[in-house]
Amino acid sequence: MVEELSQHFKECDIEVVSVQDVSLPAHEEGKHSICILPSGNLAEMLEDAIEEAGTLSDYVHQQLEAARSMTVEDAWRHIIESQLMYTDLPSEQTDLEGKSFEDLYKAYALIWEGEELLDEQHSEAEKAPLHFDAKWLQEYADEDDSLIVLKLPQEAGNEAPLWVPMGGFNDCPLPLYQSVIMKHFQEKYAITILAVTDDTWIVQAGSRPQTYEDALKLAKEHFIFCHYVLDDCPTLGYYADYLMKHDTWYFWWD
Repeated sequence: MVEELSQHFKECDIEVVSVQDVSLPAHEEGKHSICILPSGNLAEMLEDAIEEAGTLSDYVHQQLEAARSMTVEDAWRHIIESQLMYTDLPSEQTDLEGKSFEDLYKAYALIWEGEELLDEQHSEAEKAPLHFDAKWLQEYADEDDSLIVLKLPQEAGNEAPLWVPMGGFNDCPLPLYQSVIMKHFQEKYAITILAVTDDTWIVQAGSRPQTYEDALKLAKEHFIFCHYVLDDCPTLGYYADYLMKHDTWYFWWD
């Protein structure tokens, strides 16, 4: 599987390494060194992108062109609209054109109305941070126990969801929206993308929100991007506190 995926990344700066030989975080000055955990699903998503555009680099360039005309609010709106489609809410509540982030979040919250998860009261987080280590990699590595390290320029970290186009299934946003949102996180919190599987991104923040108000907004952004971030959190306020204390972000979609 690793050899097959490596062929898809022939235009990229990559290295194939065994899980045991990876030094974590896989870091190189001035670059995002992203651990790609191979799988059949990931290979299929790459093949679909290449079939659509001709080559992987053509796909990335086409998607970046679309991203340049899209704001992060556009990305939030598209994600929320895709989920509101499956509700019976009246049209005045699902028309999101031109809405601010807070109004977009209010519309998204309608899907979860009545759930304790939406509680914004600040509460002390006791959730342990994710440990991105060799043990984690070994759990996700394929049968030959090796992976691909993709190296992107530091400023181009937001391109990772396009070079590794994981997304567009169930509640997982399309790679285009992921790229726009990652750019937002990069500009706001200096994120470094650490790893990707066929359903997961692991990200390390270079800075944390300094006020609870900022942390709560970031928690809402994470919740829209990947509602599974609250799977093991009792409330939004709890997760906001977690984001003020820990640097590792874990996005996983079922």
